[in-house]
Amino acid sequence: PAGTTNDKLKSGQIEVLCHELNVLNASVTPPFQIDDDNLSETVRLTHRVLDLRRPYMQKNLMLRYKVSMEVRKFLDANGFVDIETPMLTKSTPEGARDYLVPSRVHDGQFFALPQSPQLFKQLLMVAGFDRYYQITKCFRDEDLRADRQPEFTQIDIETSFMDEQEIRDMFQGMIKTVFQTALGVDLGDFPVMSYQDAARLYGSDKPDLRVKLEFTELTDVMADVDFKVFSAPATTPGGRVVALRVPGGAAISRGEIDGYTEFVKIYGAKGLAWIKVNEAAKGREGLQSPIVKNLHDAALA
Repeated sequence: PAGTTNDKLKSGQIEVLCHELNVLNASVTPPFQIDDDNLSETVRLTHRVLDLRRPYMQKNLMLRYKVSMEVRKFLDANGFVDIETPMLTKSTPEGARDYLVPSRVHDGQFFALPQSPQLFKQLLMVAGFDRYYQITKCFRDEDLRADRQPEFTQIDIETSFMDEQEIRDMFQGMIKTVFQTALGVDLGDFPVMSYQDAARLYGSDKPDLRVKLEFTELTDVMADVDFKVFSAPATTPGGRVVALRVPGGAAISRGEIDGYTEFVKIYGAKGLAWIKVNEAAKGREGLQSPIVKNLHDAALA
């Protein structure tokens, strides 16, 4: 009847009247509602069938499908051939340990799962397949870290007879096309930065430019301080000392600093040296840190 519809629901204009009901198979109560967003990963993975019915997960899988289809369409239009390479191969020592698969036919022998199909790409190039790609699984037997997992998918591409600029132009085009068609996002032309600038300003060859923090160079300033943690790298050829100026950083609590200290250990850092600038005009007296006493006035200034 008019006034009872609910436009917020797909079924909001339909009313079902039941005159007879036969229960063919009684169901237990579902472990969670499909529209529940506050779920632990353990619950979600235990009941993966239900998890994959959630709109959020359906959207993720459909997005992944669209992205891979757009990549394939773009590469196909540019003359690339999709070639599947073997998963069971000999071990090729790389950055991590291989996953090994024992051979039933050859006793005591093992296959290795590929960490990346590099070996086969080179074979294909030499064999005359000058434009090759694969959306492929890679396997690395290593501990979970911030940017590592044992199994992942990568778009693997190899091409011959193209210079660096041509390769960059082509794959900038691919990424722009994928974002435009799969997400409706126009990325525009990519900004370009030299490796030297990236390493000098951000200490990484893949800086996240949404983070506006840049390094302040302190190598020369720290060369003659008594604090060996700074003076040693400052006087070592190829070494450097840099600081990160964090606006409003004096408001960070000691507990948060300890948390950051643990976080950077994931990436191999031994620790964090920090100085809070409470009042710059007061000089040494306006600074708070366990390392201030180890630095001379010129360095502090």
